[in-house]
Amino acid sequence: MIQLQSIVKQFKSKNGVFNAVDHVDIQVKKGEIHGVIGYSGAGKSTLIRCVNLLERPTSGKVIINGVDLTNASIEQLQQSRQKIGMIFQHFNLLKTATVYDNIAIPLKLLGYSRQDVEAKVTKYANIVGLSDKLASYPNQLSGGQKQRVAIARALSQEPEILLSDEATSALDPETTDSILDLLLEINEQLGITILLITHEMNVIQKICDYVYVLEKGKLVEHNTSIDLFTKPQHPTTQKFLNTISQRNLSDSLIEQLNLTGAVIRLTFVGESTGKPLIADVANHFNIQPNILAANIIELKNGIVGNIVVHINGTPSEINAITKYLTNNGVQIDMLGGTTNE
Repeated sequence: MIQLQSIVKQFKSKNGVFNAVDHVDIQVKKGEIHGVIGYSGAGKSTLIRCVNLLERPTSGKVIINGVDLTNASIEQLQQSRQKIGMIFQHFNLLKTATVYDNIAIPLKLLGYSRQDVEAKVTKYANIVGLSDKLASYPNQLSGGQKQRVAIARALSQEPEILLSDEATSALDPETTDSILDLLLEINEQLGITILLITHEMNVIQKICDYVYVLEKGKLVEHNTSIDLFTKPQHPTTQKFLNTISQRNLSDSLIEQLNLTGAVIRLTFVGESTGKPLIADVANHFNIQPNILAANIIELKNGIVGNIVVHINGTPSEINAITKYLTNNGVQIDMLGGTTNE
């Protein structure tokens, strides 16, 4: 569906030429939701604008449904763009136009009949929950409602792909959740493939099947959501995960606690999240693990739990406990502490 092959986008500055996007490869299958996450300046917006050639890559290929847009004719590019909808952080609505007219703009530009325009506007306003707001103006709407108008406008051309450029970053948490629920519904009911960029890990957590992590234009890590949340490899990914879950304790805190034994992070996935394994360890090994931090994260395709525990035992006891937990599907990471032998 979407293939980005070794995409490079260069810009000139007073210090010379720099790569805003540096040899990035992405592949999104039909019907999936993929997310690109990175901090400010990582190259996310530039990358997503390369997908529909709002930014033309300096090198590399953009292939949509088998068509190489970077080498396509103007006519082929226009045809492909009609199947790619896009929503933005700041909505891009006309202030002097009603909700109806904002949704209708691309349809009128494409020459649809008045009857077809009315049918499509009505259909997609209903899908995004704005049937009663068609006569309203943007200044009469909340931020979430404005984004719903923008989503309806993007859907009005009945695209196969929806690009989301930080579509929730200007919204409060509750409104963000409602927009993410809407995107999930659109994906599931209409079968639209979604590629989004964000700097918010909770967005990735809630709706993405697959994740790409960008840093300074480079793709530093990519994986399924489950694997990324359970086995993050790159420091940037680990830093993002710490914004939504207490996966680590600081070295200074561990030192202040003056713990003997070991401080261990236990990561539970799938079935292991429902097992009373901490209680089993206490009963089986006659050791009382001290829980220092814990959380559970609900992803689109599964559940991940993290528990940081202190185990005051000998090295042999700790080895036996970690082996027992590993055999029960728990991922073990040693965070610190000292042994008492």
